[in-house]
Amino acid sequence: MTHRRAAKLSARPAVPDAVLAFETTVIPHTRHTEAKAAIRELHGRYRPRGDSRRFKARALLIIGSAGSGKTTALEDYMADYPDSATEDADIRRIVYVEAPERTTRRALVGAILGAYGYRARDHWNTSEVIEKIAFYAEETGTEMIFIDEGHHMVNENNPDMTAEVTEFIKSLLNRVKVQIVIAGLPRLLDISVPGEKTMQLRRRLQPTIILKPYDWATRSGRTMFSGVLGVMEKMMGLPDASGLAKHEMAKRIYVATGGEIGIVSKYLSQALSVALAIGRRSIDLNLLGEVHSGWHPIYEPDVRDMLDFDAILEDEPTVPSGGPPHHDNPFLCSAERLREIWLRDTVPPSPRNMSRVTKLRGSGAQPLRPFVREGL
Repeated sequence: MTHRRAAKLSARPAVPDAVLAFETTVIPHTRHTEAKAAIRELHGRYRPRGDSRRFKARALLIIGSAGSGKTTALEDYMADYPDSATEDADIRRIVYVEAPERTTRRALVGAILGAYGYRARDHWNTSEVIEKIAFYAEETGTEMIFIDEGHHMVNENNPDMTAEVTEFIKSLLNRVKVQIVIAGLPRLLDISVPGEKTMQLRRRLQPTIILKPYDWATRSGRTMFSGVLGVMEKMMGLPDASGLAKHEMAKRIYVATGGEIGIVSKYLSQALSVALAIGRRSIDLNLLGEVHSGWHPIYEPDVRDMLDFDAILEDEPTVPSGGPPHHDNPFLCSAERLREIWLRDTVPPSPRNMSRVTKLRGSGAQPLRPFVREGL
């Protein structure tokens, strides 16, 4: 390597250690712990092929919105079972697969075999494919297969394709004998709706884990959410207290993020990065407002009635216009507007089809009570 090349590499900007530590540390809050416990229970069902008394393999669905912590739960569990190498073979007790977009049976086969480092042959039929996966799983000591982005397996416009994929998963459970965890967005629930085409898989499912945000409308929900914020504030290690867990700060963070812990972490990580860059000793609403504005920009071009081409233009310093608009910024708006933003963002979208997930979104909901303190 040349000195010039080495100099270029050494000049690469570095992420502050505090930000790296914050983003890579998993907070074992209640929802996360429940998901890992469900995975651990399923894992306990695995028995090696040589064991004469074996449990039937089952699948576990982990459901949640974006930022709810589904992938974090999978990755955190996998960290306890890293790959290892022996004289005879590589041991991969857990194999991670990401379901391709618009998953078909063949696409899922390709993803699973690809995770083992192999390619499916075009002439292989389903039985041959499953035998190959079973062979690789046994050779590498695989006990569980994690399938992330599992909602891609649900084709709302082609139920037969969804049924084909679920049938393939059922065959994997029957013949490969490994436990399977499938994580995805709420529409993943469609693979377990009552019906003849999904009955066989439904019989092999563990109780589903749904990673919901902590409910601000309840005392326990607010307490849990504020507790997570308190832990995150300590992890950031800034010199002065930011008061993230206090009511006014916590409720605005909740509105901005929908209460999803993964999104909360994203906001606070960016705020920490900015605070370290400009020498701030704590995080306040103004800083969080800047972070929010950066992710929700509004383009407002300057409007002039007429440009006077004869005027002498001088490079005068621009007078600040008062910063980004505060009306829709949950960290900077009034308390009345904050309530309006919450009600606006929690209204379910108009149904575009008659899928089960869309129906359930708007049914049985309790009246919204987002900021009733009830003694807190």
